[in-house]
Amino acid sequence: MTTSQLDRERAAADVVVDAVADLVAIAVRSVAASATGVTVAQHRVLVLLEEHGALSVTAVAGGLGVDQSNASRHCSRLVRLGLACRSRASHDGRAVEVRLTPRGRTHVRAVREARRREIVRVLDRLPRPSVEAVAQAFALFHEAARAEDRDSD
Repeated sequence: MTTSQLDRERAAADVVVDAVADLVAIAVRSVAASATGVTVAQHRVLVLLEEHGALSVTAVAGGLGVDQSNASRHCSRLVRLGLACRSRASHDGRAVEVRLTPRGRTHVRAVREARRREIVRVLDRLPRPSVEAVAQAFALFHEAARAEDRDSD
């Protein structure tokens, strides 16, 4: 790879890093605005449960990239808040699964909608062709990121 190619890749990565910082700020604000009092990490647990249904605490830990004791604390707090519940796994009566409650599902939807509204406000500041280009670029980025996740499994 030539120096100019490397410089272009670094510049592109810097632009993405800056955009990610903006998106993280939107994500944090949307979680903080919820009346449930959950942290961003706890909200991520709820999103994992929405995506996968019932999960073991070990699977939650893997999804968060934390140790099992941290994941267990997050899950316990979500159970206390009524956003998640624990039950015996159907496949193994000794194992425990965590799943969303209806209130947890409502929370996830509300946060997602708050994020969507804020992102729409940002996109409304762009010309229409740019909005379409941003959406296409993010779709490609999302696809590439998911492919890497699948490759690492």
